[in-house]
Amino acid sequence: MSALRVAVTRAAGKAESLSSRLIAAGAEVHEIPLTRIARLDPAPLQAALAEIGKVRWILLTSVNAVEIFADAVRKTGTGEAIADRYVAVVGDVTAQAAEAHGWRADMVPAQFTAEAMLDAFATRGDVAGTTVLYPCAVAARDVLPDGLRALGAHVVVVPCYESVPDRDGQRTLGQMLASGMLDLITVAAPSAVDALADAVPPEHASRVQLASIGPVTSKAARQAGFRVAVEANPYTAEGLVRAITEWRARTAT
Repeated sequence: MSALRVAVTRAAGKAESLSSRLIAAGAEVHEIPLTRIARLDPAPLQAALAEIGKVRWILLTSVNAVEIFADAVRKTGTGEAIADRYVAVVGDVTAQAAEAHGWRADMVPAQFTAEAMLDAFATRGDVAGTTVLYPCAVAARDVLPDGLRALGAHVVVVPCYESVPDRDGQRTLGQMLASGMLDLITVAAPSAVDALADAVPPEHASRVQLASIGPVTSKAARQAGFRVAVEANPYTAEGLVRAITEWRARTAT
């Protein structure tokens, strides 16, 4: 059986974990970033940190958010104050990134979704009246801030980065698809789906098989006309590789 030819489309520097796992599972991996991370003006986040004494919870939902937040903390000298806040993260990888900066994750939901995070907050019973600082991507869903406000929290949302298309990656992926060089494309965020849609002619979208990191990304993919062949569970790189391996075994027989 020939090796499964997989495109890993995460931004440069973010694909290593998934790629190495796929290679270990016997796949032929092509790292083709469809997006790159662009940082926004740091002033709003630094201003929010000037009011850190009013904050009880810090909400971090990606490694990108952790790293940008850590830079802002360094520049504002608010590290000691952060140590006295609660930290909530979505996902084990984000938790590890936070811990690398000395912040213990006080809350990590069992399922790595915004909805599961809200359920975890709701079980505490001490969210009402507190302030939550949420550094996030420009295109982050409103599920978390709206849900926390419904629980009585004051949420300070600070967009601090965005995913923008990687034109070179889009061009490369389009050429490889046209040449029949790929069997499966991984997508780890709706922004990657958007960039993929720009790279693939609409009439070809249904021919492309995707492996999605989770239901939010899968929904975006289907809405864009793509076929989701694989969905990770749990919503991690390890879960995605396991799902791809099981799918490969089923379809190869």
